[in-house]
This record gives sequence, C-alpha cells and structure tokens, in this order.
Amino acid sequence: MNKTNKNKTNKTRKIRQTSTSLTTPKKDGYYMPAEFETQQATWLGWPSNSGTFRIKQARLVIEKVARIISKYQKVYIAAPPADWYKAVELFKNNKNIFVIEIVNNDAWLRDIAPTFLVKKNGKIKLRGLGWKFNGWGKPKEIKHDQDALVSMKISNILSIPFYKKFDFVCEGGSFSVDGAGTLITTSECLLNENRNKNLSKSQIEDVLRKYLNVTKIIWLPYGVAADHDTDGHVDNMCVFAGVGKLLLAWPKGCGTPECLDKDQEMRSLAAMKVLEKSTDANGNPIKVFKIPHPPITRYTQSEVESLPAVEGSYVRKAGDRLDASHVNLIITNKIVVVPTFNCSSDKDAINAIAEAFPNRQVVGVYAREILLGGGNIHCMSQQQPISETECY
Repeated sequence: MNKTNKNKTNKTRKIRQTSTSLTTPKKDGYYMPAEFETQQATWLGWPSNSGTFRIKQARLVIEKVARIISKYQKVYIAAPPADWYKAVELFKNNKNIFVIEIVNNDAWLRDIAPTFLVKKNGKIKLRGLGWKFNGWGKPKEIKHDQDALVSMKISNILSIPFYKKFDFVCEGGSFSVDGAGTLITTSECLLNENRNKNLSKSQIEDVLRKYLNVTKIIWLPYGVAADHDTDGHVDNMCVFAGVGKLLLAWPKGCGTPECLDKDQEMRSLAAMKVLEKSTDANGNPIKVFKIPHPPITRYTQSEVESLPAVEGSYVRKAGDRLDASHVNLIITNKIVVVPTFNCSSDKDAINAIAEAFPNRQVVGVYAREILLGGGNIHCMSQQQPISETECY
C-alpha cells in the first residue's frame, strides 16, 4: 500500500537542528512565504480530544475539507496513534490524502506544527521553525506536552533542518505574512503577559524579524470578539490575501447605529483605523476587503451537554458567545475553503472573499463543529510551501 506505511512514518530520523545560538533564518536567507503562494501540501489535524470536540461530528468536517483540498493537491493528516489506523482506512482510496501518525494532545496544527520557511536559490529549500508552545498561556487547561513537540516531529518526518526557538512563546495563528516582508499580528495576543511577559514590544518584533525574515510589522489592537481561547489570534480577524491585500472581519452595519454587534464593531473599527494609516514593507497602501462577520452566535444547551467534561478542559456554558468568523479560512493552490455557519452572512462572505481571490474557486464548508472547540479550519491547518522536499 503506497498510501501510508506505519513503519516508515514512525522511523526515527536524526533531526538536523540549526542552533539558534549561532544563526537565524534571516542570516541564512530563509523566510516564511505567504499562504497564497504555491504549496506542496496542506497539513490537517485530526480531531481526537474529547475535551475540545464532539469527535465524530468534528471529524466529518475535517474529512470534507481534506477531500475537497485533495482534488487539487496533497493533504497530510496528522493523527495520534489510537486513531491512525481508522483514519488510514477512511482515506485509503484517495491517492492524495496521507495519514501520518504523530503523537499529540490536540489537533490545532496552525499553532503546533512547524512554521515552514524557504530559501529560493535555484532549487527551493525548506526548513522548519518551532516556537515554544504553552497552551495559549493557559497552563491549567489540558496538558500540551506532546503538542509542544509536534513542530519538531513533523520536521523530523520531512528530514528538514529545524530552528528550535523554544524560548519564545508563539503560535502560528497569531501572525499572518504576505511573503514580501510584511507581517500582521495583534497586541491582544502577542503582547499578552501570558506569552512573553519579560519581553518588550521591540524585543518581540526583533524575534519576528529574525525568525520570519520580515521588515514591516503591523499591530492591530484586537482579534475578534469572544476569542478567549487564543487571546485574539489574528487569523480569525485579519489575514493576507495577496501582497498589500488583507481580509478584515466586518460586522453588518459596522460604523452605523444599525450595527448590533458592538463588541466586534469596536474591534473592526480599531483595526481599520490602523490599516488606513499603514503601508506594506514596500511602502504601498493596503487594500482592505471587508468580510461580512457572522451574527452573534452562542453555545446551545445541547452542545454543551454533549461535550464531555475532561479534567483541565475549558468549561463551556450555554449562552457563551462563539468566536465565529469567515476569515478563519484555508488558502490552497486552486481553492479557498471558507467556514460557514448556516447564517445570514455565509453567502455574502463567500462573495467578498471571491473578490479578493479572482483566480481561485471559493468553497464554503459548514464548520460549526470545529467552532465549538474554540477555533476553525484555518486553526486546524498548516500549509507546506513548494520545495524540493516531499513527504510521500
């Protein structure tokens, strides 16, 4: 069977780590490419933590996302040992989906998989970058000791050199880059004391410049409303759709008396105020695509009751607001997969996103089950840029 081989997947390889004390990606000429650049594959996490998801329902969403993306490019699914075989059987007839056994605590690959870096010098070379992961600054919740090692494990599987930046707390969902020197993030997250409380803003910027090889950093004040799990990750609020092009979550009637979502309105207006005065790394103004934001949506009693209580997990209550956003999407070579919620903003959001991606098909996938876990499909994914390195 050429789909997946357990012995091959688990084979221990020596990781060619690049010492952070001697060099950085910037010094080596590596940088993080944008998500809208050419990809080798999409990595997806496989829902397995019952303290986060209603497992069966959440897997149906990720299965659908994987099958859609696999029509156009390879998909690597990271599944823990107990769920590996069933996942292999589920996808065994799909030649573009590969299930890889990786021990983990949860499925949020955006935050725990390596940040992939490339160097374009003839052939495109690939390296991995791992940050320190502390469970989004919430150490009293579910253990994340295995999640903290996933970036290294994936780099090992790919046999690529690995930058170990384990003295800097950061998650992949906390920043977005345009691949041309510009990065966007939020103060709410990266300046939060539960991340790197001993570092100043300028010191944090210095790390981002050295390890992602960016020259311009844009700070938005906040992420979306109710993003308590990640403290305002930017990938739920505002992401790059091209060089100098950003998608921004925008509630209905924002800036007018008709807006019913005052919390999100405050956040979106604050972001727009920053973006209107900002330029990208090349000094060009930024074009903002306002993406309709879902109406306020909340946990139902039945949803809360069907999420098993696991020691240390976040306690959800009926009536608590969910951090729904259409911006938490997955960009691939040919398509953009957008989370939808069977709400009034779905169609308008897809149309607005299609305007920002004229050369890609935009596909909506009902993703409330992932939302119940505190994130969405972008949080479950990590793009692997095109390079001379291939997994299978």
